[in-house]
Amino acid sequence: MKCPLCDADLPDDARFCIECGVTLDKATTGPTVHLRPEDRAAATCPACGASNPSHAIFCVRCGRRMGDPAPRPAPPRQAISGDVIQGAPAMPTFRPARQPSLGRSYNGETASIAVFLIGLGLLFAFSKLFWPGILIVIGLSNFVRVASRGQIGAGVRTTLWLFGLAFLFMMPMQRLFLPGILVLIGLSALLDGIIRSRRRP
Repeated sequence: MKCPLCDADLPDDARFCIECGVTLDKATTGPTVHLRPEDRAAATCPACGASNPSHAIFCVRCGRRMGDPAPRPAPPRQAISGDVIQGAPAMPTFRPARQPSLGRSYNGETASIAVFLIGLGLLFAFSKLFWPGILIVIGLSNFVRVASRGQIGAGVRTTLWLFGLAFLFMMPMQRLFLPGILVLIGLSALLDGIIRSRRRP
């Protein structure tokens, strides 16, 4: 038989061309061509053990390159029964994640509520400053709550805004309100920049 791609002479049972390595389909086989006697000097494929002509570049049975070393056999697999193999690692045990303790956060919540109630009591005593004062009380209680969680930067930012708004509401001249808001925005941006610069390594 001849290779349809390179026209090389091939044995009848070849599945791959010995010259170019192309896969041969049985439907493309042509007339039987007997190899010359000098071509019958067999070269054994290291992969599958098939007999090939001495000039073969690829194996006629498996298509592997003839110069390549034989593939290494896979290591024998151990049969696993119901028993544990000696030396085998144990399966890891998974424990549910520990719930965070409520100690510090609980104390922060309690302190925040205490600051709010004390501040509210003082505001009722000094009713003239109630509306600006409520912003200060909320700012202080929020700072205590957030700082107890370790987020001091967020607490300072919120407190800055609430204290600033309270100060602007206490001002007798309302024309300073808009410039005061712009100052608060600038201070907030400056504070964010400082917090971000401290987070970088």
